[in-house]
Amino acid sequence: PRLAQSILSLEEFAEFVSYARNECHPVLNDDAKTALIDGYVQMRRMATSRNTITATPRQLESIIRLAEAHAKMRLANEVETIDVEEAMRLLRVATQSAATDPRTGRIDMDLINTGRSASSRVRIA
Repeated sequence: PRLAQSILSLEEFAEFVSYARNECHPVLNDDAKTALIDGYVQMRRMATSRNTITATPRQLESIIRLAEAHAKMRLANEVETIDVEEAMRLLRVATQSAATDPRTGRIDMDLINTGRSASSRVRIA
């Protein structure tokens, strides 16, 4: 009963999305920028060698878009650290299964970008 009261109707949801899309344009605050940089650098450092790429500028752009979308869901004017943290979590979960090299157990973006892991390229060469 109480849960049923908190669920939006389809019409209410459509109005919410429309309002957020048209009226809410959050920008990164300083703390969110720092969290974004720290998170991206940490992802880049996960590489075990020069042959393994764990994060690319494309992933950075994705994190920014996800953080902005999360802030919009809150109807916030600013993207905050919690938005960046949730975006990082979403990206980690999404890429973990698709980009995990079964040989090394490490995330290797080459699996997504080329279909072949860096470790398999090294073995071939």
